[in-house]
Amino acid sequence: MDRSKCPICGLGKLTKKVSDEVFEYKGNEVVVPRYTTYVCNVCGESIVDNKSLKKSSKILKDFQRKVDGFLSGEEIKRIRRKLGLTQEEMSQILGGGKKAFARYETGEVSQSMAMDNLLRVLDYVIDRVPDVITYLRQIRRLSNPAEEIKVIYLDKVRYKYKIHKGYKSTTEEEVNFEAKQQDSLCA
Repeated sequence: MDRSKCPICGLGKLTKKVSDEVFEYKGNEVVVPRYTTYVCNVCGESIVDNKSLKKSSKILKDFQRKVDGFLSGEEIKRIRRKLGLTQEEMSQILGGGKKAFARYETGEVSQSMAMDNLLRVLDYVIDRVPDVITYLRQIRRLSNPAEEIKVIYLDKVRYKYKIHKGYKSTTEEEVNFEAKQQDSLCA
């Protein structure tokens, strides 16, 4: 961005302004220190500096979570670690997308109320029912479409073949080859 000319009106000159900016949400206030903007001397428009925007984003998400009574990113990380799971495993078990927990923990995205409640329940339950995560892993594994039982026919003999997670076969020939290999091991 050319900081010398206003991108809004095209006429004014931008002047850098650094101050503590106050944000309000649901009657509560938070101060973002050293918030940098560029103000046009003609139209009065303010443009936020990219570094200030990035810094304030996490502060404002955490503030919103606190006001709404949601878990903070640090609390979510603590619960995940207490459960002994990676961010990706949490996403696989609880849903929300592959990178959801990374975003929740960094403050990039706020979790839904349903996810917040689920995390609180898991935090409470894990001390009382330690095998709850094992149970949840089993449920997710059983309902994973990549682990279906396939029935194939080889030389007029019916085979049941379980496709394991991560198996990338897309052709019938590859499945037939794998099934023959398993059959020879069983013979």
